[in-house]
Amino acid sequence: MNKKWTSAVAVILPGILAVPAYAADTDPQPALETTLSEQDIAVLKQKLIQLNQQIKLQQQTINQMAQQVLKQEALNRQASTKDLASTTKQPSTPSSATSSAERQDVQSSQQGAITSNTTERKKAPDRARSTDDVLQEAHNVFSRKFTVEPSFTYSYYSRKDLILRGFLALDAIFLGNLNLDRIRTNTTRLDLTTRYTLNENWQFELGLPYLYRWTQYDSVGEGNSSQRYETAKISGGQIGDVSGAVYYRINTESVDWPDWVWNFRVRAPTGKDPFGILLETSDTGNLTYPTEMATGSGVWGVSTGFSLAKTFDPAIVFFNLNYGASFKESFDDLSGAPGLSPGEIDLGNYLDYSVGLAFAVSERMSLSMSFNQRFYSKTKQRPEGGEWEKIPRTDTNTASLGIGATLALSPNLSMVTSMGAGLTEDSPDYQISLRFPYRF
Repeated sequence: MNKKWTSAVAVILPGILAVPAYAADTDPQPALETTLSEQDIAVLKQKLIQLNQQIKLQQQTINQMAQQVLKQEALNRQASTKDLASTTKQPSTPSSATSSAERQDVQSSQQGAITSNTTERKKAPDRARSTDDVLQEAHNVFSRKFTVEPSFTYSYYSRKDLILRGFLALDAIFLGNLNLDRIRTNTTRLDLTTRYTLNENWQFELGLPYLYRWTQYDSVGEGNSSQRYETAKISGGQIGDVSGAVYYRINTESVDWPDWVWNFRVRAPTGKDPFGILLETSDTGNLTYPTEMATGSGVWGVSTGFSLAKTFDPAIVFFNLNYGASFKESFDDLSGAPGLSPGEIDLGNYLDYSVGLAFAVSERMSLSMSFNQRFYSKTKQRPEGGEWEKIPRTDTNTASLGIGATLALSPNLSMVTSMGAGLTEDSPDYQISLRFPYRF
């Protein structure tokens, strides 16, 4: 037996043997009596104090013994580890078959320990459901076989124009008419988007929009008064331009590289084009407005680009870049004046980009922030038999800053909300959208 164990037993054994001795010295007879004298009570108190002290000594001895046992076990483990290391480092000799068998047993035990540790190691958590929903809106997700997404978007746009009709005399006096025109447009858009994932690299999309617009035109000058407005209200709704897209995953996200997806989109002129719509003028001639609302561009268009997304769980950083072009198209009437003015129209090209950040608050909810900007080139027209000419004020710059939230309503249905604020005069003042992607 180890010396430390022997010393521990030697310390604790007298205390254990002393307990019966104290118990034997205690007289049980006074406990049976109904009354005890003060002297007997004092004797009992003294014995209780002695027993309490003896119990404390025994407890201290037990604690010391437990510490010694723990130290001894630690030393034994260290010694066994050193012996195991020295055994594995010994070179094998053909003559020692027993040593080789022992080494094989040690190696097999080590491999078993490694295997058990690997099995018990926790797996990395899967990406949150809400993070996937945000990634689908900002980038693309190829893990959903078929998705149907109805959406609702409302935007408000207002613009004021100061129109001067006259000339400046003596560099200080303006002679002519001054008109202040204001346009306020409320647009409601309903979209039905379907996405089909062929495999982990290819996905197809089809979008069908419906637009309803309500626009009010105001112009100062009714009755030659600078405080009265002439007003015209126009409203109408119709199907918009249908679009189809294909997505191809160039690179799957890894530790060092982001998820990289290329896209190609085609837009068909299925909506009401703005060419040939009659214009109406007020009695005073201050206000001119269209009689119908356009819901489409009137020409075919294509766009291509790519998007990058990198996950830093629970956050996602994404970047999109796209370039779009419109095909030239001939129309029987380009103006809204009475009569026909045939010619060709070229709406021009555009370049847009967006950058944003999204992060998951929980398994079912996430937040996102984004910045979007698009640059349009000037629209050109060519009357029949004439030359191409650029239309003034058609080169625009739209930019918006948006925030949004995504909530998983059920295992298959989510709600994606977003609100954007326009940063330029060509952008809508604000825009609110609700999307409800349902995956099968």
